[in-house]
Amino acid sequence: MTTNITVELAQEKDYAEIVDVLVTSYTEYERAFNDKERWDKYIGEIRESLLNPSIAQLWVARIDGSIVGTVQLFETAQKAYAGFESPIDYPFIRLLAVHPNWRGHGVARALLDRCVESAKAFNRDFVYLYTSPSMLNAVALYRRFGFEEDPAYHIGNDEFGALCFRYPTHVQQVESV
Repeated sequence: MTTNITVELAQEKDYAEIVDVLVTSYTEYERAFNDKERWDKYIGEIRESLLNPSIAQLWVARIDGSIVGTVQLFETAQKAYAGFESPIDYPFIRLLAVHPNWRGHGVARALLDRCVESAKAFNRDFVYLYTSPSMLNAVALYRRFGFEEDPAYHIGNDEFGALCFRYPTHVQQVESV
């Protein structure tokens, strides 16, 4: 059975539904935090992420009219994270989320493909992202897609550090995620 996924730029009227998908998607990682206060702060940041004026593109994936996934794309890592100094001067993916009921249907691939196409349109050779080493499903997803770790830009070395991944925009995808 083929699922018809539409990926389009989000509109402000979509924000509440996007936040619901983000929170529902990221809840699987709550136990990795071991600290309720830290988790609450993280979820609060996710809820407020749509207010970041530096988002270059906010994409949503729809199936049958409902938002089932989302991703944020920034011009650079520094714009993705307020107050964070980063030398990564490439398009940067943040907060990829797919509703748990729609995982395994190609939603993440469609969103990542759109980010790669946008990075190409920005005339950039790579697109980057950070993920936590404790987010095992996310790490596996990015590796299956073809992202490679870029250890030069890893942050920290504990469970609250971040792994840096990059993807060359000239690569053609053929394998499913």
